[in-house]
Amino acid sequence: MAAAQGTDTAAAPVPAPQLTGFPKLPSDRPARVVVVGAGGMGSWWAREVAASSVAELVGVADLVEGAPQRVIEQAGVPDPSAVASGTDGVDLAVELGADLLINPTVPLAHHPVTVKALHAGIPVLGEKPVTETLPEALSLVAHTELTGVPFMVSQSRRFFRQVRQLRSFVAAHGPTVLTSAFFSLFTEMEGYRRTQRHPLLRDMGIHAFDTARYIMDADPVAVTARGAQPEWSVYEHDATVTATFEMSDGSLFVYNGTWNARGLPTYWNSEWRIGAQQGSATWDGKGAPVLGTEDEQATARLQDAVAAETGEEPDQIAASLVECVSALREGRTPMCEVHENLLSFAMVEAAVASVERGERVEIDELLEQARVEAIAAETDPAARELMQSWSSVRDVLSS
Repeated sequence: MAAAQGTDTAAAPVPAPQLTGFPKLPSDRPARVVVVGAGGMGSWWAREVAASSVAELVGVADLVEGAPQRVIEQAGVPDPSAVASGTDGVDLAVELGADLLINPTVPLAHHPVTVKALHAGIPVLGEKPVTETLPEALSLVAHTELTGVPFMVSQSRRFFRQVRQLRSFVAAHGPTVLTSAFFSLFTEMEGYRRTQRHPLLRDMGIHAFDTARYIMDADPVAVTARGAQPEWSVYEHDATVTATFEMSDGSLFVYNGTWNARGLPTYWNSEWRIGAQQGSATWDGKGAPVLGTEDEQATARLQDAVAAETGEEPDQIAASLVECVSALREGRTPMCEVHENLLSFAMVEAAVASVERGERVEIDELLEQARVEAIAAETDPAARELMQSWSSVRDVLSS
């Protein structure tokens, strides 16, 4: 593994010219993977790595004594004793010569773990949200640019066949004018969600927001959002939200979500309706999308094409793993790389801000305020100077 660029305080912060300059992963063997975080998501990731044809599980790390061993035992690897364990995922990855660190730790740990890995020259596949706060997320963008080491955030909804079909439909029949996602699933989660501020937005919103950006091929400009907290809710903050986003192509994306309503639940992927210039589409979140135009014959051909796609293919986090390893092998920037992902996270934080302020929030204003806070909090002089040099956050993310 090539050594990462250091953080010499005397050196000017020169970002890597492109992420694809990182050394390619050999294609004649599986990627050697360390999973850091042995909770529920860590267990899921370990199972997916163990079952994958493109990766092998070489280590699991967690601060809780015995937790890595439990994950290793249930992962399904042929020889659990051959998988190493430790308390520090980055140190373990360096020791084992791992090709990739998967980081499904709690959001509070995303920033320190990812920064350490990037500067150790280890690519990272992180879980959503990218990190705990928007300023920390911008810091990670800076550290990725400084090191040139790839950092991808798993946004698993993008890898559903139906989402890809909707994106293709919009590309051929757009632009869109109005897209909506409706999510309703009664759930009374235990743990920190009960007391978290805006739990539905922060847990579920980013899935729909990132999916909308991908399907519409458009980015957010502003949002107006409102929350509701019915008297029967077990959550201390709103678990029912409606948000209307103004998008970069002039269209609207409307999200309605609730954990408070009983009966007639949607699937976890939400129910979708897309209205475009040359046609419309609906998706119930599980089955095949329904596509329609004013031409009956064209509509029939569209539905026949959808029905013809029946072969099995990876989705959710298994597909995220394939995408990340494939990008490392091909020397390209992976889908959902942190620059691309950050605007989805910004949609969540902008909706939260709109609910709390009771007013419309512009995304760029939120991003620039986050940059000010990120610069103030940054402990690495090179990353701080790099963020100060950006013409705007939007320009950096777009580039």
